[in-house]
Amino acid sequence: MAATIDLRTLVNFFCLLPITFPEKLGGSLPDFEFDFDALPGTQHEFKIVVKAGKEECFVQKVAQGANLHIQFEVLRGGDRSINVVLIDPNYQVIQHLPYQTDGKIDHVAVMFGAYQVCFDNTASRFAEKLVYIYLVTYVPEEWSKYLQEIQSVSASVQNFTGALAGVQSSIEKVKIHQSESRMNVIMDWYLLTGNNKYIVYWSIFQICVIVCTAVFQIFCLRRLFRVPNVTPTSKPRA
Repeated sequence: MAATIDLRTLVNFFCLLPITFPEKLGGSLPDFEFDFDALPGTQHEFKIVVKAGKEECFVQKVAQGANLHIQFEVLRGGDRSINVVLIDPNYQVIQHLPYQTDGKIDHVAVMFGAYQVCFDNTASRFAEKLVYIYLVTYVPEEWSKYLQEIQSVSASVQNFTGALAGVQSSIEKVKIHQSESRMNVIMDWYLLTGNNKYIVYWSIFQICVIVCTAVFQIFCLRRLFRVPNVTPTSKPRA
């Protein structure tokens, strides 16, 4: 049975069946490399239609030592059962889930290469199947490094946030100090303006008093030293 599946899959792989090569997250990369700038692995989520009496295979390149997780569910079509086969790069069947409506496959890759996931609907002659597929591959060590980097970045962000909070607090204190200084300047300006008016008014008043006093003194002195030219009897003085 395994030999029959291997031969049929090999023929389908090269000639008959459409095979999709999902792109890695973060853009195209060389073979067997992961995009550590985005995520330490690949992740794909999609739906496919498996025609009646047909088989659909998908290829995912997996690094050595990486974890491969596949989850699927038949959403509609006939009795909603389908055969699922996982094949390694040597075209050996790793896992076979016969007539499943949903399920998952977990596998640790012992070699790097292109792993095939085949959905076989040949048992159904009339009903096509709509299948939801979720596929993830990642290297545990790199995932741990990724989590550590995320934690480090989170700590840096927290420190930066704390520094920004300190700067914001200092800015608020500076604003309060500037407001107090502005109020003091305004108060001093009004005080100086008031004192200036007070001094000007009192200076004008004192000048008026001095002028009036001087005029009065001159008048008094002039009357004090004024000598009449005639006597009280209206006779000229000798």
